[in-house]
Amino acid sequence: MYDRILNPILGTLYANKPSYIPPFGHRIKKILSCHRIENIMPLPEEQPRPPWSHFNIYTVDDLSNLSKQDTPHFVYLQLFYHHRQCYRDFKTAYTDGSKAGSHVGSAAVFNNLTKSERLHSYCNVFTSEIYAIFMVLGKISICNDKKWIIYTDSRSCLEALLHISRRSHPLVNKIFNLYASLLRKGYNISFCWIPGHIEIVGNEKADIAAKEARRITWPYVPFPDIDCILRSKVSRSWQEIWNTQANNKLHYIQPSVGGFKPCNFNRNINVKLVRLRIGHTYFTHRYLLHSEPAPICQTCNANFTVRHILSECEIFNNCRIKWFGKAHPQLHELLGDPPHVYLFSFVAEIGFMKVI
Repeated sequence: MYDRILNPILGTLYANKPSYIPPFGHRIKKILSCHRIENIMPLPEEQPRPPWSHFNIYTVDDLSNLSKQDTPHFVYLQLFYHHRQCYRDFKTAYTDGSKAGSHVGSAAVFNNLTKSERLHSYCNVFTSEIYAIFMVLGKISICNDKKWIIYTDSRSCLEALLHISRRSHPLVNKIFNLYASLLRKGYNISFCWIPGHIEIVGNEKADIAAKEARRITWPYVPFPDIDCILRSKVSRSWQEIWNTQANNKLHYIQPSVGGFKPCNFNRNINVKLVRLRIGHTYFTHRYLLHSEPAPICQTCNANFTVRHILSECEIFNNCRIKWFGKAHPQLHELLGDPPHVYLFSFVAEIGFMKVI
């Protein structure tokens, strides 16, 4: 499927027929090329287990019930050592992932072996953490020992494995399928969360190994990571273009393409706020509907615009001082993110509310 998208057919046909709408593969190829996202190998999708054969992974919750912020390190260490005494007949494997800049690494630490791999720079932290677990299961599958506990400091990985679905990360599905096959072969494998950076030796070794991983042996990039990096690059390019529009009246109010945060207004007020932000209200633009001249402020001899009404017109100076603390506030102070708390109190007092 991915190959058909990344290497679409009939390119000559669509190049010679501009009126034809090209399929997704041709459209996305231009975007990938424009943002230099090329020569990547998407991770093939893994089919999840059917719902009727679903079961939960085995977990040990000896340390996860405490708050990391409120629990001293020595308490965690004592609990961990007690936990190891209870499970001393289980072999141990510690996992960790790391992402710093363009370096992404995963590591797995066993009793007498440390394995680390570097991943593609597009992979995110979650992918590095979950791939480390995949590495452990791959190693366990060729070991004679059947009883294992896998330690990870990533709660998100355990949550993903506990709540698997069709929308799960591809590696989560791979891990679950491999885990199920190992259980059928008689393995007893449990997962245990441990807090990071509290001097648990195996976890510290895994952390260092993940940061020092150098060799890329797994070149794939999961689709969620490709989607994330593509969205990030498109947003960055969009922001760069928008930054060149400094003279645009909308740029002054909304300098970021990220959009405004939702306001706790009813729909009627939200509509009025949007109209004020874009500068198009019934009062200032109804002349276009009636083929009339633009309305002129008789006091200032200037066109009636949202800017003029909210921050410039001398008639409303006292009212602005009352609500905003100044006679001529900047427009972005009133309509920015979030809008001024007394914006609509001012608008209502000057009688502008019903004609926005």
